[in-house]
Amino acid sequence: MINEKYGIAIAETLHYLKGIRKEDINKIPKKFMIFLKENASKNYSCNFDYTKPLKELNLTNETKGLISMICLNYWCETEEQKIKFRNHLNVNEQAYQEALKIKYNVDNIFNKKNIGNNEEIKFENINQLPIKLEKENIFKRVFNSIMKFFNKK
Repeated sequence: MINEKYGIAIAETLHYLKGIRKEDINKIPKKFMIFLKENASKNYSCNFDYTKPLKELNLTNETKGLISMICLNYWCETEEQKIKFRNHLNVNEQAYQEALKIKYNVDNIFNKKNIGNNEEIKFENINQLPIKLEKENIFKRVFNSIMKFFNKK
């Protein structure tokens, strides 16, 4: 049994494939198409406009991944097309990772925080706070060490 999330992705993929040319559908192995039909979610119905490009459709990431896998394995006929497609995927992944790196920058994580009313708190002067250190006298430290030793046994 396939996870519901993947069942929905398979159903969206099958619905997307209905809008593809018949000659491209024939490039996909029958066994794989049977697998998709058997594991598609029966409860999910999707409607989207086939005239829109793929990136404008509201598809799940799993659906986009399945369509990419189909494109790479079955629709890219030459090795050159496969390399070009992989390079395109790598460029997209690098752009996504850069966006994540900017959004979750480790260097700036503690510098500014947004509070509910857009006040900024800066942690730059945290080392200037007064810290009161109490020194134990030597007799108290020796006594505590001896007590720790006897309490272990």
